[in-house]
Parts: sequence; structure tokens; C-alpha cells
Amino acid sequence: MENISNIVIAQSAPRAVSFKTRRRHWFPLALAIPPLIWQLIFFVLPMIFLFTLTFWKVEFYKPVPAFVLDNWMKIIGSSSFQKALIYTFEMSLLSALVVTLIALPAACILAFRVSEKYQPILIALLVVPVFTSYVLRAYAWQVVLSPQGLFNWVLGMLGIDGLNMLGGTFALQVGYLTLCLPVVVLVLTFALLGIDRSHLEAASNLGCRSYQVFWHVLLPSIRNGLLLALTTTFMLTFSDYIAPLLLSGSNPPTLSILIVDTVKSGAQWPRASVIGIIMMLCIGVMLLLSNVVSRKGGGS
Repeated sequence: MENISNIVIAQSAPRAVSFKTRRRHWFPLALAIPPLIWQLIFFVLPMIFLFTLTFWKVEFYKPVPAFVLDNWMKIIGSSSFQKALIYTFEMSLLSALVVTLIALPAACILAFRVSEKYQPILIALLVVPVFTSYVLRAYAWQVVLSPQGLFNWVLGMLGIDGLNMLGGTFALQVGYLTLCLPVVVLVLTFALLGIDRSHLEAASNLGCRSYQVFWHVLLPSIRNGLLLALTTTFMLTFSDYIAPLLLSGSNPPTLSILIVDTVKSGAQWPRASVIGIIMMLCIGVMLLLSNVVSRKGGGS
């Protein structure tokens, strides 16, 4: 009987191992299925419909299914679209640089100078604005920067003539800072907390000055974090609608403003869809370039 039981156990053991192996392979796939379905329903399918809509035509203020290239030709050949595209690119790239340059020193202080006891508190304070209404924050800046706002009131108390800071590049960049700065500080802080501090100490012990340690050791160590900060800022600002509307007065218009204006002018949903698709392509190109630079940096 003992021999028979040993034979049964020996025969059933491979089956048990095979079942456990299959379960290990299928379990991650089962976890991945719900997000994939979510992305398919709420991103892929709407994007397919948006692309299809670019070939429709408008009759009596209603989009009608068709296959015409007129919408693409009208938008790409439009000087207003070309100016808006260049302006949006310039403002987003400028914002990416400004936000990262301001966030990096703040992240360094938070990662290296603040006690570990207080780091979670300060990180939590940075998280709070991310979940605060961006519209309210933009309206608050509108109050501060308006001709009768807080900033000009302080200037008046000092005997200085007030300034009209609403509209234009300055107010737009203030809005972009409000949107992106807390996120970028968090990204860079976590990147800095993840580096090996012994490398920084070794560079200092070998006689490197502070700026040499920063430039040759610290920055290369957070290369991917910097790329993520720049790319995140570009994506958020490139498609932002609130700051151009409330702070720059839509003058000159960005692509997001141009989409709304295009829809209002005769219910031109197909042409607005063309602008939306081009915006998505621009963001995709920036992500691809960031990924290429990141891989090259990792390979070197």
C-alpha cells in the first residue's frame, strides 16, 4: 500500500506544479485585463471616432458622415492654425524649462536638507494643490494680477504705478507654473531620494567642488527624472485650456482655444477634431523623443 501511495503522489506532483505554473502566468494577465478594457473603451475607441470625424463634412450645422480631405487641407493650410501651433509649442517648451529650473532647487532642498521627520509633511503639502481645483487657482491668480488686484495694490502703497499683468506670456506662464510646479517638484524629489548618496560623498571626498558634484554626478543620476519632469510639463501645458482662457485672455490663442473657436464657428466639429488629432500627435512625438533620449542615456 505504501508503494502504491508513493506512485500516486509521484504522478500527481507534476500536475500540481503545472497548475501552479499556469496560475502564476495567468494571474498577472487577469490583473491587466480590466485596465486594458478601460483604455480600449475610454481612450482607443474615442480616438478612433475622433480620427474618423476628421473626414466628415458639416451640413446645416451638423456633422455628416463622409470621406473628404477638405478639413485637413483647411486646417493645415490655415495661417491662424500655424501661428497657434508655433505659439503653443513655444509656450509649452518655455514652461517646461522654467518649471524644471524652479522645481529642481526646491526638490534638492526637500530631498537633502529637510529632516526625514518633516519630509512626509512637506510632500503631503505638495500633493494637496494637485487635488485642488485648478480653475479656482487660476481665478485666484486673476484676482492677484488684475489692474485692481493685490499685486498692484502693494505697488500703489509703495507709490509705484500699477501694471496690467493679465494677458500675454507672463500671465500664461504663471498659470502653467500653478498647474505643473507641485507635480514636477514631487517627480524630482522622488528621483533625488532614489539616488545613491555614497556617489555624491565619494565625489566630494575626491576633491570635487559643489557645482562639479551637482553637474557631473547629481544631474546624470536623475537624468530620467529630469526627462519625466520636462515631458510631463510639456504635456500638461500643451493641452491646457484654463490658463490661456483666464489669464492670457486667449490672445494670442493656443491650440486648445482654437479648438473651441473652431467648434463655435459653424459647428465645425470635424475641423476641431483635426486640431485635436494633431495635438495628440505632437504629444506622442515628444513622448517618443523622451523615450529615445532616456534609452540612449541608459545605454551610455
